[in-house]
Amino acid sequence: MNAVPPAGTVVPDGVPAEVDGSLVTSRGPLVSVAMALVAVISYSGALVLAHLLDPPAYSVYAAAATLLGTVGVFAAALIPMPLTHVIRSHPRRSEERRRGMAFAGWLSIAGGLLAALATGLVTAAFAPPRVAMVVAVSALVLFVCSPVWGWLHGELLFVRDAVVILAEVGVRILVSVGVVVLGWGADGALLGFVAGSALVLLTVPRALRRDLAWRPGVLRERARWAETGDIAITQLVVYTLVGADVVLVAVLAAHDTESAGYQALSTLAKAPVYVAAGAVAVAFPLLRSRQARTEHILSTTMHSFTVLALASAAVVATVPRELMLLVFPERYAGSLALLPVLAAAGVGYAALTLFTSVLLGMRAYRRCQVGLLAAVVLMPAGLLLGWRIDGVPGLALGVALAALLSTGALWLTAAPLLPRETLRRGVRALLATAALVALLVAVRPVPAVWVGAVLILGVVVLRLLRRTDDDPADELEIR
Repeated sequence: MNAVPPAGTVVPDGVPAEVDGSLVTSRGPLVSVAMALVAVISYSGALVLAHLLDPPAYSVYAAAATLLGTVGVFAAALIPMPLTHVIRSHPRRSEERRRGMAFAGWLSIAGGLLAALATGLVTAAFAPPRVAMVVAVSALVLFVCSPVWGWLHGELLFVRDAVVILAEVGVRILVSVGVVVLGWGADGALLGFVAGSALVLLTVPRALRRDLAWRPGVLRERARWAETGDIAITQLVVYTLVGADVVLVAVLAAHDTESAGYQALSTLAKAPVYVAAGAVAVAFPLLRSRQARTEHILSTTMHSFTVLALASAAVVATVPRELMLLVFPERYAGSLALLPVLAAAGVGYAALTLFTSVLLGMRAYRRCQVGLLAAVVLMPAGLLLGWRIDGVPGLALGVALAALLSTGALWLTAAPLLPRETLRRGVRALLATAALVALLVAVRPVPAVWVGAVLILGVVVLRLLRRTDDDPADELEIR
């Protein structure tokens, strides 16, 4: 076979003939909780390093870690997305599945080498050569791990996927903090990425190893390259835009407390991207399944995304200063005023990720790329104009406006493929979020009350995520 087969030519063992959005409801919250824990663990580690490293070293670490984070999510989309299609369409140990795994393996090595070169060169613009070298090696191993995620998603092993992600991040943070405590600088902290990737490779399922095969001929199959190229272009644009602000600050600004504070807060404000990733991670393989109930899958995905992304952004935007300073270094306290603006940017980033993943899942490649053209223009313009007008604070405002406007442009492109009631329910969700923000702002002067309100919000969110209904149109209702 010399082409990527259409979805559903063969059904893997145990996969139902018709696939709806029920897994988004049952597994999406699980993956979202795992991603939220990943975000919490990662940010906790970043805060510890912010205390241990001086501002110049932390600024270098934050920018380099953002680059590697971009490489990680790009690799986790570039290779796993086409591989998920193959895994969902063919049974274990079949020839077509082995050819798909072989292509993913070759691509992970080639992509890793290119990523190592690119990230190493970018890092060299703001960091010493040894840091650039560690970043290059880390980028390579992140790519080598990517076929594992594609196989797990294709098999719908979301529980195992969540456990492995948590273990990877835990090892990364422990190694990063440990080597810094031993006296290493930013380069030592970045070694955690290598350690986390090594854990992923050591825990590869036995069934995955049985699907591995030597098939160099797959590199001549144009259909595989065409699909991978479409996904690569789209995901490279999205994840470059998501991480551009932190890297730009490291390149343009002095490595001082203002720039380091922005970088630390920008990572926190992107929480909606992480906690909404559960619905997106589950939706893509479902959309590529045989006889997928597309509208039902999209409805449940949009519902989960709306609840998670907007609730997390409301919490981030209103967190009391007293609570932040319990963990946030005092020397960066002046940057806390930027948090609400950066939280709005986080919603924009999360929506960009959602719409692009959904369009890719539906194979609407050209529509997705056309919609992203606005983001390609707006995001750099917002970053550079904001920086020129008011330095770091101006950059934060420029990022937020550009991210939200880019989301609007991409939504207009995606709208014909989305469920009919998406706009109405989206407006209702935004109004509900505005009311929620007003409530949290009102109780923010009393941190204990704010914490209580957030705990209640967590219960409400879990109930909304667990809602199931025979009518998919009702699943987006937010009351």
